[in-house]
Amino acid sequence: MTPRAGLRPVPDTPPRAVLYLRQSTYREESISLELQETAGRDYCARHGYDVVAVEADPGISGRTWKRPAVQRVMDMIETRAADVVVLWRWSRLSRNRKDWAIAADRVDVAGGRIESATEPNDGTAAGRFARGVMTELAAFESERISEQWQEVHASRVARGLPPGGKLPWGWAWADGAVTPDPDTAPYIEQAYRRYLAGAGHRELAAWFNGLGLKPMHAPAWHDTTIVQCLDSPIHAGYVVYHGELHDGAHQGIVDVETWEAYRAEREARAAERQVKRRYLLSGIARCECGAGMNGYRIAPSARNRQREGFLGYRCGDFGRAEGHGPRWSISLRLVEDAVLAWLRDVADDVENTAARAAVEGSDARLEAQRIAREITGLDRQLAALTGHLASGLVPEAAYRVTRDEIMERRDRLTSGLAAAERLIVRMPDDPSKIAREVLADWVTLPVEAKRSALRALIARVEVRFEERRADVVPVWSTLRPIG
Repeated sequence: MTPRAGLRPVPDTPPRAVLYLRQSTYREESISLELQETAGRDYCARHGYDVVAVEADPGISGRTWKRPAVQRVMDMIETRAADVVVLWRWSRLSRNRKDWAIAADRVDVAGGRIESATEPNDGTAAGRFARGVMTELAAFESERISEQWQEVHASRVARGLPPGGKLPWGWAWADGAVTPDPDTAPYIEQAYRRYLAGAGHRELAAWFNGLGLKPMHAPAWHDTTIVQCLDSPIHAGYVVYHGELHDGAHQGIVDVETWEAYRAEREARAAERQVKRRYLLSGIARCECGAGMNGYRIAPSARNRQREGFLGYRCGDFGRAEGHGPRWSISLRLVEDAVLAWLRDVADDVENTAARAAVEGSDARLEAQRIAREITGLDRQLAALTGHLASGLVPEAAYRVTRDEIMERRDRLTSGLAAAERLIVRMPDDPSKIAREVLADWVTLPVEAKRSALRALIARVEVRFEERRADVVPVWSTLRPIG
């Protein structure tokens, strides 16, 4: 029987596709990963491709080829683990001409293909020309943006100003000059003095919070925000450009000797912490009062010096949290044994049934996918409208009105997509595989490697003192519906 015109033959084995997603570091080009993935999956469904992997490089510039996910994608094509690389747009693979040419050649030699979910893909001379024009445009835009920012940054540094224009806590702009904020700068100077006198970052955070001082982008001070603040060389009269210190046009809050003494003391304390025992679940375990828990050790008692000492986790807010109750510590073995038992259950669940059920049932993910599809549809409408304008089928005045309506609708959808994505925890593709791999080398793996694997799977470990137990909360159970 002769096939009907316009129908493609269906292969016995569907082509295997790997989706490659990249989120730009440039704010106006930062396209949602959820939007890219949804468009890619819809494209594969229309063409009968089997999606075997999704690889993403979030927040990495397309000008560099040193991206972990794109390297894995190339390996999959060259080892015949996948047949097609599907991109949202051609610019997602690279904005560098040389890298694009090398990648395309590697894929061609391996017998694979690179396709775009939203741009022309046909293998004709016109199709290849269109792809070349779009990749050249992507490289041009990247170079133009880079040149503009380099000029702006170099100009600011030459005038002794911070290259990015942003100032840390304690500083303000006044008539184009960097000046200490009279209300907050005095506390910066006192913070350095307290640290050099023996106070820690956590103690300084508690002091700032007790004074009612508010950080710039957080509701309260923490040890990490104190570190970010005091590490800034602007307090000593410097500005930083390309990792190097330059003399600023402003007078520092503290002198250079004080700032260098702070840096030396911080490095010394960090080195001292390195030689101490690292605890597997510090920061991951959470007390029933809501505070984080830290590992600690009680030295052997005088009554029994042969005793090894007690290893455990204790509440980080012990002594400060109201209504905490009499119990504040728990055996290290009890908590870590509970985590190991949970890991074994995840490793045995080779189908990832619990994880996939949580994601598939998430209203947030379904809403994000719906919005992403609508945005992709608007992009197609805009591309078609532009083509009609170029062909003279649409008057310019009508084009502008319709274009503005589409862009207004797209902006609203983009805001909705961002809100939906904030509710989504992007779980690993194969939690069971991660659990199996970490368990296989559990005895020999260093603590930091174990912690890295656990953080990919575990949102937190909730400690119940009265029951003397620990409950593992996986990342996929934190998915919440929109409402």
